[in-house]
Amino acid sequence: MSNLIVYKSNTGFTKSYVDMLERRVLPCEVVEISKLKKEQLKEAEYIFYGGPLKNNVIEGLDKFLKHYKLFENKNVFIFCTGIQPIDQEKKENVITANGLEFYHVRLYLLPGGMDFSKMSPLKQKMIKFGLKSAVKAGKMPEGVSPEMIESRLSTPINLVNSNALDRMVEVYHMCKLRPKN
Repeated sequence: MSNLIVYKSNTGFTKSYVDMLERRVLPCEVVEISKLKKEQLKEAEYIFYGGPLKNNVIEGLDKFLKHYKLFENKNVFIFCTGIQPIDQEKKENVITANGLEFYHVRLYLLPGGMDFSKMSPLKQKMIKFGLKSAVKAGKMPEGVSPEMIESRLSTPINLVNSNALDRMVEVYHMCKLRPKN
């Protein structure tokens, strides 16, 4: 096996990218982070990690990076999915929040989505509690009503796009063509 995709997906947006990526980097093994075995990291030549972004932190990445010694000399591609606009400042914030400046990895931010109905009941309660608290405290942004937010929560947003993988896959193929020392 030369390619390994490790991932964490809460509501399916990251998994959608994993499924698309799997078809573009064959041969490939795919494993959820909770089922990852050290042997898989040792055997893989190219390793991908994908996870959802929450407050600039890539979920599950800390568990993945604790095995860094096993793959520090390999090609590692990290991608995350989120709902916020992607720009250089956002990328720098993600690098800093995850301590990625201390690792030799490549980072790709991909548009994800939000589906309130697929969130855990605990997350749903936390979001609703936060919204109620913001309304009570008068901290809602100007022009935003509780009804507007309820409407947004009941309408899933899916920004997943296979073209978002193009640059990462292009770099992967360039790495494969590069002669080994």
